[in-house]
Formats: sequence, structure tokens, C-alpha cells
Amino acid sequence: MVSGRQEPQRSTSVKSLSLPNRLGEGTSGRPIKLSANHFAVKLANQSLYHYDIDIKPEPAPTLFRKIVFQFLKKVTLFRDFLPVYDGKKNIYTARQVEGLNSPRVFNHEFEEPEKEKSRELKFQITIQPTGTVEVDLEALLAYCEGRNSSSTNQPLRAIQALDIAIKYGALDRKVSIGHNLVSKQVGRPVDLGQGLEVWFGHFQSLRLGWKPFLNVDATQAIFMKSGKVHEIMAGMYGARTGEPLRFDWQYTEFAKKITALKISYSRGSYMASVGCNGLKGPANKETFDCDGAKVTVQQYFESKYNISLQYPNLPCVWVGSREKKNLVPMEICFIAEGQEYRRKLSDIQTSNLIKVAATPADVRKRKILDAVKDMKFATDAHCRNFGISVDSNMVQITGRVLPTPKLVYGGTGTMVPKLGVWNMRNMKFFDARSMDFFGFINITRMVNDNDINLFVRELSKSGQEMGMGIGNNLFIKHCGDRQLEVEMRNAKKTFPKLQIIFVIISRKGDPAYETVKRVGDLELLLTTQCIQFKNIKGKPGYSGQAPTGPDPSTVANICLKLNAKLGGVNNLIDRSVRPRMLLNEQVIIMGADVTHPGADRQELGKPSIAAVVGSVDPRASQYCTEIRIQASKQEFIEDMEGMVYNILRKFNRANYSTSTGKPQRIIFFRDGVSEGQFAKIITHELTAIRKACARLSPEYRPPITFVVVQKRHHTRLFPENPADEIGRGKNVPPGTVVDRTIVHPTESDFFLVSHQGIQGTSRPTHYHLLWDDSKMSSDELQTLTYYLCYLFTRCTRSVSYPAPCYYSHLVAFRGRQYYDELLRSKGRVSSADLQKYIDASRGLDFMFFV
Repeated sequence: MVSGRQEPQRSTSVKSLSLPNRLGEGTSGRPIKLSANHFAVKLANQSLYHYDIDIKPEPAPTLFRKIVFQFLKKVTLFRDFLPVYDGKKNIYTARQVEGLNSPRVFNHEFEEPEKEKSRELKFQITIQPTGTVEVDLEALLAYCEGRNSSSTNQPLRAIQALDIAIKYGALDRKVSIGHNLVSKQVGRPVDLGQGLEVWFGHFQSLRLGWKPFLNVDATQAIFMKSGKVHEIMAGMYGARTGEPLRFDWQYTEFAKKITALKISYSRGSYMASVGCNGLKGPANKETFDCDGAKVTVQQYFESKYNISLQYPNLPCVWVGSREKKNLVPMEICFIAEGQEYRRKLSDIQTSNLIKVAATPADVRKRKILDAVKDMKFATDAHCRNFGISVDSNMVQITGRVLPTPKLVYGGTGTMVPKLGVWNMRNMKFFDARSMDFFGFINITRMVNDNDINLFVRELSKSGQEMGMGIGNNLFIKHCGDRQLEVEMRNAKKTFPKLQIIFVIISRKGDPAYETVKRVGDLELLLTTQCIQFKNIKGKPGYSGQAPTGPDPSTVANICLKLNAKLGGVNNLIDRSVRPRMLLNEQVIIMGADVTHPGADRQELGKPSIAAVVGSVDPRASQYCTEIRIQASKQEFIEDMEGMVYNILRKFNRANYSTSTGKPQRIIFFRDGVSEGQFAKIITHELTAIRKACARLSPEYRPPITFVVVQKRHHTRLFPENPADEIGRGKNVPPGTVVDRTIVHPTESDFFLVSHQGIQGTSRPTHYHLLWDDSKMSSDELQTLTYYLCYLFTRCTRSVSYPAPCYYSHLVAFRGRQYYDELLRSKGRVSSADLQKYIDASRGLDFMFFV
């Protein structure tokens, strides 16, 4: 039986898994006056009315919207009702439509106004009441007042209807993308390079706090540039217009960028607008059968449409159905304005986006207020018709700034960070390790032996200042990336005591990084550290002089990672301020995350990767890991029971000298879960954690605290007093917590800014307590959460969310790299294959992933 205070395990039935009630506002810390980008919403109507619309034959989604918008303007049924439409199947009105108690069918002739010569398309449109035609807004108000307020029971129909009505009046002057409304008129579009540009606008969504609020945030969206396809392609790759590109891979890359976009081209009397599937061969070489004869695409367009091609050697654009080979000469194709780009940005594009999107808090606040003013809610016909009024001022809140923890280092060294940042000058690691056996493999042509030896001297100097013993490097190997794997194996064989291999790579994102981690982590069971060549040589000197050598701060940060990878502990929270949960009991802190494949077509079919980490020492400084492969896009962690069971066993082995070897309490931080998934997560994952405990020992029933961590939201906090503004970003100070007004009416959640924003406006992290056997107070949970943000081993700054969450994210991403690298090196890999690699790899080698 586990020693220490225990509480009985509750039933695991689904009915018992209701979320805990709010425990009350915290009191710790100093008060701070804040404004939040939430605008109070008042509702005059009691009900809205919901109708379903269907069109036969079913048109393309983009045409569906146009047909309905045109139909609603023409049909007399909705005259004077000002209906709103969601762009899919739903229509809402503020009053019940007379004579629409059952399905009604209309014949509608749709005219496409953008065609040069309009053509009429005939459709049959059916409108009918939904199963429950009335949308009860009273349920929404009851939710905010705490009369029916479960996160698993939000009045979603009412929220959806109001969201649509509130933004409907702006749809004719802005581009709507989800909850974002962007426009070329909001600032100027900024060129991101390589054919992309960014448009600015705002995000808006109805959120339910202690009253209904409209959450408004400054935002941006990425679009492909509009214009002639061949001109965009030439500009993207630095070629002259009409000139073939230099490399085949450029055509492949460009095809991926324009796939799924709408392409317009002339078909004689009108402009066709169709989807793009990619590129094919040149117009003067691609052939097809036409009236019994083989003709080229060039010949067809010249004879059929009297179009003389200037650049017949450019590729054709493949459009329309993927079952057909509809090819159009590139030079007559256009990319229409306002088409969102959803693929991954290049490093250059990402850097350019950050420069224009990262705005100080005061600038962002002004943009948000301008967006609310521009929406003209007070005079908007649809808002007035639906009885909606939106306050033009941000809600005012009193938050608190939590006390900063005292950190302890080696010996008697302690410090209190200032504004979330500290310096290790004259401080040594709490538990410093030695690095005696290491070597370098350089796969670039940018550094030589002298550069590496200078780096080792700086590394030794920095390590000794922090208490690490660092010996001389055993070897330096120079090779190409194709020989990397062989050299790593040779090094392991030649030097059996080898602790770490340093691999010098060309840049961040170098494909060799994944090779290094696959071979080191999964096959050689050897710790690795990749370093970009620029961090070996340092910055270029002035006036053509030699590089300055390694930057001391960069070398110090590398030492932080090395000590953790070698099993050391960099710093801890001092016992004098350590939360009760970490001070008096043997507690395990766990974090979990799931990473999903991207939206690109080449990502289809790839699995999702789940990761769980758990602390293995009473001070919550070292973590072990578990990785699992699971179904693509599945958010809940399928094998949570097995993963937690294995982590508990590792904790047991690491703490065999204690009285039980089992943690007396489990505190679990779960990343990346939305409100709509709470019921599934708590039912499956909490039950799985309890089953894992029972597998370890039938009588083992530790109290469990389960907290969801959310970063994907649009809440921002702004200091009202200029004296509270921090840094160039003028953000709120680290430790700012809000647990009133904009939070859930009855459940325990809070917003916390735990870091100092370096650039842009700090995003608070949202924490939602889904379960708590430990009966923590608000102050205990908030303080514990905040202090864990100071234990991330890779830097001397507090981070934006707790270290175990950060670690689980790193581990899940590492699992994704394993999969991609095995797929690249072996041609194909099953989830079972990868799982075998992972299961056989790490053992008790805890912090390899940092």
C-alpha cells in the first residue's frame, strides 16, 4: 500500500466523469488592471429560427454559396426577414417564416455574373425547417449564468447562429476564412516572397464567459498572388517570363503550391474557373485524341479558340476532374485574387511573416479596436435585425501577478529571476555531469579542424563555469551526408565509451538531422547533438575579417542541453517556495501531446504520434518518455494505459530506494485538446490512467489531477497601467493570471502568461481543470503550473507553458521525425515497424530528447 495521504478512487463510469466545479478565485500575488480583447454582447431576442437548404443537382462548394446568396435575394419567401447563411446548409432568421412549416421546393435559374457571356444554370432548391427549428438563446444566457454550464454541454447551435449573424454584414467587403475576416483594404498586403502575400484583418468568435463576449483579435491570412500563372512561376524562381525553369524539382514544387487552387482561363465566349490538379508536359508536346486525330494542346487551342501561344514550351496546367486529362496552356491561365495558401511556409517566408505579424501589445490593441469600429455593429442591419449589440470597448479585468519562484543551483547558489529571465553567471548546475568521451562529425564544407577545436575550447570554458567537466574530443571526421550513418556506426564501434556525437549540419531543418536522431536514438542508443555550422564559426567579422568565433551565449545554451542529456539537473525550485504537492510527497508530473500529419497531400495516410512524459525524481527535473503510433488525426491517446503503466514502472525503478517506489500523487498536463473533445478525453484517458495504476498494483489508487493546456486561442491581455508594461512588446509581466469574467462560468479554468514576450504580443496559455482528486485550491494549482514553467532545461527563461508539456511536444515531434526518416531511408515503414524501433531504444536514458 502506498504511504502518505490517499483518497479513495472514484468510479470509472462515464456518468461520474463530470468536470469539477470552480473552486473560487485565487488570491496569491499582486493585483493588476488589465483589458482583454473580449467585447460584451447583449441579446434582445429570445429565439432564432433555423432552416436547412439543399440543392439538386449538387454544385461545387464555391458555387453552392453563390447560388444560395443569389436565391435569398430573389425569393419572396424571405423578403424583409434579412436571413443569414453559413455558406453550407444552414439559414437563420430572427422571426419564424410563415408558411415554412414543411419542406418547400423552388426552381432557381442561377446566373454567373463574372462570365463574359452569362449562362443560366437551373437548380431545384429545397428549404425546410430543421428537426428543432427554434434556436433557444435563453440556453446561452443560462450557460453564462451558471444554470447549465458544462464544457461538454455548450449551446453550440445558438453560438453558431449568432457568430454567422454578427459577421454577415461584412461578407461583401471582406474575405471570410473560418472566423477570420481579411481584406486588402486593411493595411497593404505584404509580399512574403516566392509567390505569396499576406493580407490583414481580424478574427472574431462568440465566447461564453460570465456573460457572452465577442472575442476579436488582429490576424492575417496567407494568399497566393493573383495574376498570370506563368508570370507568378517565373517571379518565384527568378526566371524571365516565359523562360523554362532551370531544375525539374522547381516544377514539382510549383505544382504542389498551385494544386487545389481555382484556375481561370478563356474558353472562347466565357471564362472557365476550375480546380487545379498540378502540371503536365509542355503544350507543344502533350497530345490527346480529338475527332479521331492526335493533336497537341497547342494545336487544339490555336484551332478551337484562335489563341496563338507565345510560350508553347511551358508546362500545361492540369485542371478539372482528376479522372480526365484536361490540359490548358500555362500562359492563358490566371490565379484569381483571394485564394488562401494552406501549405507549409519556407524558412524565408516564415521569417518575413513574423516580421510583419509580431506587433507590440499596444499596436495590437489599437488594431483590434479599429477592427471593432470598422465592423459598425451598432448600424449593421443584420445585427439589429437579430437583436445583437456589441460593446465597442474591451472588457476590464483585475488580474494578479504571481510571485516569482526562487531557483536553486549547485552549492548554496540561489536566485530570483527578474521578469522571467535570469543569468547563470557565477552559478553552477545543481547536479553537473562530466562529458569525457565525445567526437565530431562535420558534414558541411564550411568548418575545419581549427574551427572545431576553438569551439571545443569555448565549450570547455563555458562548461567548467557551470560545473561540468569537459575533456578533449576523441575524433573529428569530415564527410558528406551520405557517409554520415557509416561514420556514426564506426565511431560507436571504435570508441565504446563514447558519450555524445556532435554532428555539424548546414542549417536548421537540414534533412541530416533526422538521420542523426534515427541512428543515434533508435539504433546505436547513443546521445547526439546537432550544431549548425554558423554556431561553430560565429558571426562574420567586419570588413571581410575572419568570423568572430563561437558566441559565448550560444555555447552556454548548448551546455544546458548537454548536462540534461548526460543525466544532470540544471536547476530546481527552492524548497522554501516549492508548492506543497512537490515538497511533502512523492509526486509524478506527467505531460502528453499528439502530433498529427500536415494538410499537404503527401502527408495523407501518415499516422499521428502520441507522446507521454513523466518525471522520475521527486523534484520533477528528469523525465522519461513513451511514444506510440496511432490512427491518423486521432486526438485521444489510444494506448494511454500502456504508456502510463510503463512510465510508472520507470519511476518505480528510479526510486527503488524509497519506501514504495510509487508516486503518491499524479499530476497530468494534457496539451492540444479543444473544448469539444473534453468528454472523450476525460472518459478515455482518465480511465486509462487509473487502469495503469491498477496494473502496477491492485490496491494502488493515487489521487489524479488532470489539466488541459490550450495555446490555440485568441485571447490577449493588455496592461492598463503603463508602469506594468514589460519590454519592447509592452506586454503584461510574467506570472499574470486571470481567473474571472472571461473564464468558464462554473468550471475551474484560468489564463496565465508565464513568460516574457520577446517580440509581438504575449499569448496567455489557457488551463482547464478536468479532474482533481487532490482538491487543490486555485492558488495551489496556479502556482504549481507557473513554477513548472521555470524548469524547462533548455534555457534560462520561463517558458509559455509547463516543462512537461514542452517535453511531450518535443518527444512527439521526435517521433514524427523517426517516422519520416525511416520512410525516406527504407522506402516504406509500418506503424508496427516504427513501434519496434522505439520500444527497443531508450531504456532509462531519460532526457535524450532535449
